[in-house]
Amino acid sequence: MGESIAVQYDDFQTSFNQEEKQSQYLNYGFSLNPGQTLEEKQELLCKKVFDEAHIQPGDVIVDVGFGSGQQDFLLADLYPFKKLTGYNISSNQVKNANQWAQEKNLASKMEFKLGPAETLEFNQDESVDKILAIECAFYFKRSLFYQAAARVLKSGGLLVKADISFNSLFTGYITKSEKYRNVGTLSSNSSNWQAYFRTKTIIDITRYTRSGAQQAVVKIWKNYKNMSAKTQVSWRKMAYSSQLAAWGMFLKILKYHIIVLEKR
Repeated sequence: MGESIAVQYDDFQTSFNQEEKQSQYLNYGFSLNPGQTLEEKQELLCKKVFDEAHIQPGDVIVDVGFGSGQQDFLLADLYPFKKLTGYNISSNQVKNANQWAQEKNLASKMEFKLGPAETLEFNQDESVDKILAIECAFYFKRSLFYQAAARVLKSGGLLVKADISFNSLFTGYITKSEKYRNVGTLSSNSSNWQAYFRTKTIIDITRYTRSGAQQAVVKIWKNYKNMSAKTQVSWRKMAYSSQLAAWGMFLKILKYHIIVLEKR
């Protein structure tokens, strides 16, 4: 699954670069009013996660699944911090983010690595203050990710996630499906993190993200004819999964939370 996801996100970045897109977010956003554009909602979701992380000037930060890197440059515009390391399994997105860092003269404090969130191999033990995971943890082997996060975080460090999970009524179905096992339920996911983290805050934002998921589908189809045949395949998969997410949130099959965890 990891390899296919990497290829898909490589294609997304290729498409963004070919079309010279200024906004390259790939999350479902946080909606406060119907008039917001998808891009405004996507940026606001990132800001909500940053606010919950309480970024400080001396913080060493890890961002897993950073996408194009745009969310981290937004973070740099909003908060002073000491150092940020990003992890991604898409080589195109890693290359893109590092190029942006060079162009913005931020390469000395921001570096983006090709590597899985389940190891965080480029960070030493107890060297990180905050870990951010915006709409990506459902791709991870969660038990390994929480173990790695606890290894690199300092005592009292925070892991802040914008995360999608299934309603607990669907536990039986999830355990039988390898495809959805990583998504999990809030209860099953918390059982994985409780050995390493205290739960500080869980904020249900499902009703604020549902419209963005549907908006993402509409936007993809509007731009579909302008894409190359290769990237059309990846965007078609994204449209399908986004539509499922929108329906799932509407039918209360899926829930979306911002979750703040503190290392024990």
